[in-house]
Amino acid sequence: MRRGQKGFTLIELMIVVAIIGILAAIAIPNFISFKKKSIIATAAANLETVRSALSQYAADRDDGCYPPQTAIASYDTLVSTLKNYGLSFASSPTSVKWQSFDAYQGGAGTDPCTLYTVQITVSDGETVLKATPQGVCCSGESTPASNCDNYAKNILKCSDLGIN
Repeated sequence: MRRGQKGFTLIELMIVVAIIGILAAIAIPNFISFKKKSIIATAAANLETVRSALSQYAADRDDGCYPPQTAIASYDTLVSTLKNYGLSFASSPTSVKWQSFDAYQGGAGTDPCTLYTVQITVSDGETVLKATPQGVCCSGESTPASNCDNYAKNILKCSDLGIN
């Protein structure tokens, strides 16, 4: 080599590449976990908005009842039924981080007027969330069921609310 020539040796470059590889191997799984947690949290927050709109719907009625089961059969009817009660979702469930709107069950239990369950599948395709007058919960129907423990730690489990 000539005197005064500057640069990195091959060994130094290989060490830097190895360090970058190790950091990437640590960071990528954490990023994936963070992304899944944020998708589930967003879906739960939007489901909480549905709960709020359903409460406003019931408060606006003289009998205090939630919509009957036949009134909300799909995502589109959910949005159209509750649009005057503070629900302003886009036309697609994917915009609110839901893969699908699974069901609305009105009139469940002993008091058919004041109980409901809204069930959705989160856009991760694995996690099932439910909303009831008591709150939003993560269902044991999630596949795998460990999603509730791993990614939805701040969301109640449906079993805690007495829901399957």
